[in-house]
Amino acid sequence: MRFDSIKSRLALMTCVCVLGMGLLVGSQHYFSEQQYRLQQQQSQLLRMGQDLLQMRRHEKDFLLRHNPRYFERFSERADTLNGRLQTITPLFATYELPQEQATQLAKGLYQYQQLFQQVVSLQTQIGLSPVQGQLYALSNTEQKLLRQPDFGYGSVTRTQFDEARLAVRNYQLSRDSFYREKADQALSKLADRLESDTAVTMMLQEYRNTFSHLADAYHTLGVTHNDGLRGQFRRQAHHVEALLQRIDQALQPILEKQQQQVKIYSLTIAGLTSVALLLILVKSFATFHRAFANFVMFFYRCKRQYQKMDPRQLGFAEFKSLAELANEMVESRRDIEHKLANAEAELACARENLPERHTGKAI
Repeated sequence: MRFDSIKSRLALMTCVCVLGMGLLVGSQHYFSEQQYRLQQQQSQLLRMGQDLLQMRRHEKDFLLRHNPRYFERFSERADTLNGRLQTITPLFATYELPQEQATQLAKGLYQYQQLFQQVVSLQTQIGLSPVQGQLYALSNTEQKLLRQPDFGYGSVTRTQFDEARLAVRNYQLSRDSFYREKADQALSKLADRLESDTAVTMMLQEYRNTFSHLADAYHTLGVTHNDGLRGQFRRQAHHVEALLQRIDQALQPILEKQQQQVKIYSLTIAGLTSVALLLILVKSFATFHRAFANFVMFFYRCKRQYQKMDPRQLGFAEFKSLAELANEMVESRRDIEHKLANAEAELACARENLPERHTGKAI
């Protein structure tokens, strides 16, 4: 196809516009899909953070109220978080993120669940309420001892046992090892006093063993929120939060890179399309202007002389066709004028010969 006609130039400009718009729309669609997937993954990370916060909430509710319902909710949230983690795992292979981050997050979440499950199991062993677990066993044994004849009000045995009970209560409230030692000493003295009564001694030994197991359980659970199992799963929760934040930070540069690529490709395509259209328009305008100027000069000169146009200087095929027709018109006019001049010359010659003929006849 030759591009020396107005029609071909218009078709070329249309093709450039369509191609540019197609590339622009295609690139926008491609990068929009990429950004959408990344934003979906980022949304999943945000929801994972929310799930983790809900897990921490259920964890604290359980530690405060000792209600198994909160452990069930904790487990449900953990399953949801694990499901979300499975959905973002392909992201690491797609965008060449460190695979160990996903592995560490999965392991950290599993360890967090296991630690909290140990806390729940230990707290269940201690007793979720005063009528359960070791708390109930300690209270039940205590009531049996108080019903014994040797533990009547005002007796030395009752006084020593009340000292031991007070130390036990103080330990349960404060988790201070001082009160545990004090309770052990008081119970040891009371056991020495009751050596003669085998049945009471066995119940007292059962009370001491139950309190010892209860104190060990409290120590394993953690005297403070930073000690024992409570401290471990608390630190593990913070570790999981840090891993989530690290993954989110690794995702941010990818999002920014995608956005930058969208800008670069859009501007490049729009710029190249604009430059191509501008060049075609400038060249077409220059060609049209030159051709139009040649036509104006042609008609101006045709008034005074027979001058033809050079079609090669017009550029557009339409103007070349017009130039050929104009040249034919000039040739036709020249031939007509030439024939007219010959006819006038013959007529003038005939007029000159006409009087001579008339004169000869008269003579």
